[in-house]
Amino acid sequence: MFAAIGRFSYRYRWALVAVWTVAFALGLAGLSGLPERLKGGGFSDPDSKAQQALNEMHARLGVGTASLTVVFTGDGLDANDPRFMRAMDEALERIDPESLPGLTRVVTPANGGDSLVAEDGSAALAVLIFDTSLEAVQGQLDRVRGLLRPTALETVLTGEPAVYEAIQDVSAEDLRRAESYAIPVALVVLVLVFGSLVAASLPVIGGGVAVTVTLGAMYLLAGAYDLSIFVLNVASMLGLAVGIDYSLFIVGRFREELGRGRTVGDAVETTVASAGRAVFFSGLAVFIGLLGLISYQYMSLRSMGIGGAVVVLFSVLVALTLLPALLGILGPRVDALRVLGRREREGHFWRRWSDWVMAHPVPVLVATTAVILIIASPIAGIVVNVPTAEELPRSVEARRGYDLIAQRFDRGRLLPNEVMLTWEEGSPDPFDPARLAELYDYGQRLEALEGVASVESIVTLPGMDSPAAAVAFWRAVAEGGEAALDALPLPLPAAVKAAALSAAERLAAASTAPGTVLFRVVPEGEPDMPEGRALPARIEAVSTPPGTTVHVAGLAAGVEHFVASIYARFPYVVLFVLVVTYLVLLVLFRSVLLPLKAVIVNTLSILASFGALVFIFQWGNFERLLDFQSPGYVDATLPIIMFCTVFGVSMDYEVFLLSRVREAWLETGDNRASVGIGLARTGRIITSAALIIVIVAGAFAFTSVIVTKAIGVGLAVAIAVDASIIRVLMVPATMRLLGRANWWIPGWLERRLPRVE
Repeated sequence: MFAAIGRFSYRYRWALVAVWTVAFALGLAGLSGLPERLKGGGFSDPDSKAQQALNEMHARLGVGTASLTVVFTGDGLDANDPRFMRAMDEALERIDPESLPGLTRVVTPANGGDSLVAEDGSAALAVLIFDTSLEAVQGQLDRVRGLLRPTALETVLTGEPAVYEAIQDVSAEDLRRAESYAIPVALVVLVLVFGSLVAASLPVIGGGVAVTVTLGAMYLLAGAYDLSIFVLNVASMLGLAVGIDYSLFIVGRFREELGRGRTVGDAVETTVASAGRAVFFSGLAVFIGLLGLISYQYMSLRSMGIGGAVVVLFSVLVALTLLPALLGILGPRVDALRVLGRREREGHFWRRWSDWVMAHPVPVLVATTAVILIIASPIAGIVVNVPTAEELPRSVEARRGYDLIAQRFDRGRLLPNEVMLTWEEGSPDPFDPARLAELYDYGQRLEALEGVASVESIVTLPGMDSPAAAVAFWRAVAEGGEAALDALPLPLPAAVKAAALSAAERLAAASTAPGTVLFRVVPEGEPDMPEGRALPARIEAVSTPPGTTVHVAGLAAGVEHFVASIYARFPYVVLFVLVVTYLVLLVLFRSVLLPLKAVIVNTLSILASFGALVFIFQWGNFERLLDFQSPGYVDATLPIIMFCTVFGVSMDYEVFLLSRVREAWLETGDNRASVGIGLARTGRIITSAALIIVIVAGAFAFTSVIVTKAIGVGLAVAIAVDASIIRVLMVPATMRLLGRANWWIPGWLERRLPRVE
């Protein structure tokens, strides 16, 4: 099959080049408009309990579906000063539902309470509540900025829509910057590998075409399906990495075949039949890993999987068709514009290296395993979370707003657990004396929970120290007049009591409806950290009044569900990827043990990358070098993304190495000699390919969005460990210890496996 593809690519070489040129031009046309079609977010699940609870709150209480936060700061002016509040009102004067479609209300300290004023009085917040989607709000951000009147106060806009807009803008700029670094350096490495400018340019052309065509295809897909902005950098990073790698292997094998005296046509056919076959199975291994991401229901993870799978598909197609066509056109001219002489003795180095490793297999295997486990050891202390604005550089407006809130406000009060009790509307309303008594007892049970700082509701107001007090207060409110003020069991002046009464009435309007009452449960710590995320489960375990149903929403519940759901699925994703990869390699290598060994050593490289993620991004090492600030945890999606991408990419080298080792085994029948021959023929190419991936991934390590930066670092570490420790030390040592068992396969299984020679 692969020989036939080689013959086809050579025979129709000019036509194939023309087809790929048109595809490249169309990809460029789509690329310019792609960032605007991609979306931020993608971490919510419409079927989650937290989202369903939020939907129910929206239906019963009119709770908004999206919000923006405006942070107001004044140079030396206290937020409690009436002048500060007047300036806020003036700035917000033009912000209303008529000017902003979907806006339902604006919450300020005047109608939302003192939680919207910084504890030190240095800032205050206004929250714009929308009854529309995040994407719709994101589209109105420039309008919001234009409607805010300039005053003596400084305004900073933040919140999910602003964060997603910033990630979209920063990601597009990151891509341009990373490519401007990665491609020239990769070209220099390729010149050092091949010694020829023409040969060195071909892998760059292959990788560039694969990425450009992929991003053009993403433009079309994004018109029909929601795709995350993260697809832009992940597809580009993977595409440049594997696209250049696959093309490098094709060009290297073609030059080798020409050096053996083959004609150009025969060299192309043999190259595709051997290296092309290895490229196909390598791409298949990467594709299998990415299927794990596609299986998730979350747009962010699914988009990365789709983008990665498409770019791998095009990278394989380019390597099997465009590169052979170009090589068929160039022929011996592939070595034109030579700048370095040939280095014929490099294969001898790798042969001697292999002999040394196989002469000391046990010490090498023990030492390499120990080194990898040391690198991976930080994973034992991993803490995962779901960041938003923390992904962004500190100079970005949405991040500055987030930092101001985190530093000056009580995030627990701003982002409480929202607990709604519902019952049949025909039953007593929330202010019925019997119902109030039941709600009071429930509120007391909530306040007694571990990790609860306070509970805000109609039955937990200051001075309500018994069910009777709650009943008396709301009866007095219903009757109105001075009786309501007197019902407040607080030794306060009348004016203060009047303000408290007004706040209580606003609370009742916002948190009650027929058959409905809302409790806001404020956590003691950060709502989205592990201790805060444990609180929703405790709330759900509290017994509720008879005939009522509890619904828990809020940041903590949403984050906890997201983390729990992705990791509940993760073991099945891992099992799927390992089993299917094993079966694919079983078909390729016709061996029972070699695929198992490949899966095990690849898992070690993954663990090393996980350890690096914790060491750098959770513990905060190399912050200055990589220009980021550690949030104290690892993005919850990163271990899953890294496994699904790195597992297949690092498998490339196993496939290329063992493909050449198997060729030698079939020729010689000598296990030790075949390993030496395989390393001698692939050592320089594999090392160079790994160096290129480290360069490409390393370029993305210096981008601005932390998740992209972390993927780049994790991929670079995994490939560096794989190429420097696993492929050249652990694999030869293991194969030496296994001996002829490397190639064992039962006869009945051999006969039943499909052949793809």
